[in-house]
Amino acid sequence: MKAREVVELYREREEYRVKVESIDPDSLAELGEIPLEVQVVLERGERKRLVFLAFLKLAYDCNPDFARDYLDLNLSLEDIYEKHGVYTELEYVALHCLHLVKDEDASHALRKLKAFILSRKSSDHGL
Repeated sequence: MKAREVVELYREREEYRVKVESIDPDSLAELGEIPLEVQVVLERGERKRLVFLAFLKLAYDCNPDFARDYLDLNLSLEDIYEKHGVYTELEYVALHCLHLVKDEDASHALRKLKAFILSRKSSDHGL
């Protein structure tokens, strides 16, 4: 499914959470601004993954490979962490794409998340 179609489903259903099997990662490039509240539940087989579409779009703009991996339900969150050093698209944006976040409240929350992630990483090493 194209990311644009997911946003259309969100608008038609007037629900903040839409369930789909997959999203074509490269279709994220076609999107403009997306409401921050749009959540997508990717569900295929036994694996489910919650995606905040607006933040995944920002992550795609920074690094399309991360977005492709995050949308690939064949990869576990552990696989994504091993490759990219984060578990979610929110963490990725907080660490690498904060400069792209226009919403002041979201930016503030992501800065706090970034501080937490960095403290989590340093505590793993006993610092």
